[in-house]
Amino acid sequence: MKAKVRFHLARGQNYMRWQVRLGDSVEYYDPEDVIIEMRDATLRNQRKTAERIMNGENKTVCAWVECESIQITPSISEAYPMVHDFAHYNPKRRPFWHDSKKRNLDNTKHESLSTYGKLIVIHK
Repeated sequence: MKAKVRFHLARGQNYMRWQVRLGDSVEYYDPEDVIIEMRDATLRNQRKTAERIMNGENKTVCAWVECESIQITPSISEAYPMVHDFAHYNPKRRPFWHDSKKRNLDNTKHESLSTYGKLIVIHK
């Protein structure tokens, strides 16, 4: 069963936490407390919804990471993952996942991604 990971922005108890959905199970994690490792991961996006948000509509869920396996470990402040690049997503700025060179990463597959705070790290 594939897991879905996204940053939860709805106001309330889980605001600004990572949401991990596995089937009917949903868990929330403080980005400062854990590192979420995602294997065989794909960056998903609903492009038309993201374009509407970019053009001024209210934000709604339109992007997530879909992965084959997931591991959640406590964050250790001294640990920093081997970084190739970062995957960024903000539909108010760009209606697609992108890297530091602003290349479109929608639907790209990655052997390994992980969270580091509020960031998503693309591993070497």
